[in-house]
Amino acid sequence: MDKKLQVPFAVDLTKEKGWTQTDKHHYFVARLNLHIDESQTSDFGFGDILRTFRTTDFTEALFAEGFEEECIIVDEKETTRSTILTKELAHKITGTITAGVKNPIYEVSSAVSSSLEETVRSSVEQSLKSTRSISRRIKKHFTLSQTIKSGAKELHYALAGYRKYRQKIYLHYIDYLHVEYKPSSMGLRKKKKNLPRPIGDEHINRIHLNLPLFTLYYWKIESESSIMYTESEYKQLPKVEHPDRVIFGDLKEEITNPPPRQPDRPTLYTLSNIAFPLRWIERKGPWTREELEEIELNEADGSAWWFQYGPGKNKK
Repeated sequence: MDKKLQVPFAVDLTKEKGWTQTDKHHYFVARLNLHIDESQTSDFGFGDILRTFRTTDFTEALFAEGFEEECIIVDEKETTRSTILTKELAHKITGTITAGVKNPIYEVSSAVSSSLEETVRSSVEQSLKSTRSISRRIKKHFTLSQTIKSGAKELHYALAGYRKYRQKIYLHYIDYLHVEYKPSSMGLRKKKKNLPRPIGDEHINRIHLNLPLFTLYYWKIESESSIMYTESEYKQLPKVEHPDRVIFGDLKEEITNPPPRQPDRPTLYTLSNIAFPLRWIERKGPWTREELEEIELNEADGSAWWFQYGPGKNKK
């Protein structure tokens, strides 16, 4: 099954703090667009005992019930995110792209692609040596419907089954966006611009890499059904000792899927319009609109607006 994953996540980029502020009026983000090829393996195992049951010597017992248990599972998305986009890599990508843009349209030069490929590959190799699995607790619903025959001497255990999954992680492309606040030549208020702008249907803010990164193995609870085994059977079953951990492996296979013809949604343009208002003074943060207006007025000192419309108009 093919999946898409963007890092940073879209929800983080709906807020200004999810973007890198390169100066007072300029913001930037580069997003890694991953292609994930997920598949089941043949490995199956069992986790902790969920419930214990026993019948009598004379009565056959039918157990049919649903119950919830708290389980610890791998958060494969967060693990992938933390492995790929470290603070150091984000800083290097920002520096490489901002240094390689062609003014005034902010399109990157062709040399940026090969530089980014080496930067990402080296960073991920280092990250894999120290990355820890990220897990989370969830409430999982289990259903049980099974008969225990009369005279059964052993305890019966209800167990959750786990299937091992494999994910091949590829970096399809990096898209980026500059958010810039500038006033017009004769204006005071700074307004937002998203750069680079698309040229027709072509989004020129995409840097194609098609880079294989790594393979990730993890356990997933197979279904909501629980299976019952006797105590002696349980001792012979394959156990999943750490369902909250992942195992990383190399990935040498080239990606065969072509990049999407249309940019994945939501685009960085859409996210920037959520995170940033049209006018600089309308930004949300630990300041007041009046404070931003005063800063903007002071910055206009000596400009064409200052002498034609502002306080400098009355100066002789």
